Amino acid sequence: MKNYVKPIVIANDELSEGIYTGSGTCYTFNARIVQKPDGGVDYYTIQIDGQHAATDGHHSTERTVVISFTQPVTYLQSNAISQLGSGTNTLTLTFKDGYNGSYHNNAGDNIGLGQLTVKTDGTDTGLAITSIYCSYCNNECGQHTW
Repeated sequence: MKNYVKPIVIANDELSEGIYTGSGTCYTFNARIVQKPDGGVDYYTIQIDGQHAATDGHHSTERTVVISFTQPVTYLQSNAISQLGSGTNTLTLTFKDGYNGSYHNNAGDNIGLGQLTVKTDGTDTGLAITSIYCSYCNNECGQHTW
């Protein structure tokens, strides 16, 4: 990334949902809570989308996304091949090409990583995302030599 511009977060108590944007390595991610516990549903659903901003033009078949919350969460499901951190405030999710969809990214591609489902202990219904970033990008897709 040539020019990193730190995202600005604005708090507004009147909003029921928020979007958190973050970057790291060659990806910028957006995450938003699209469903909160309500009407018999006891979990949160979070949509994760990203943009592969590889200035050197590399492709990516695997990426690791780190997402943090205001309180501990229990991981329920996602399209990730692995996850770490269930029961803590931070989840580490690894997405790989060919698992639950195709995640092969060319430079500049947008990617929808799908939905992450988490649960809290239920004592505080104000779950919010505090950060999201890419901690790893596999920039060797096996199709090109750079």
